[in-house]
Amino acid sequence: MGRFPRTAPMASALTSPEIFIALVVAAHAAVLALRLSISLYEA
Repeated sequence: MGRFPRTAPMASALTSPEIFIALVVAAHAAVLALRLSISLYEA
């Protein structure tokens, strides 16, 4: 309980850019996987 209010603002400050970066990386990975599957399907 004592550490929760302390980590909450730090977590909220850290997670916003981290979530954004994670979403961008996930979108990139999804696009690459989709391209790979399409190229493999066509070949």
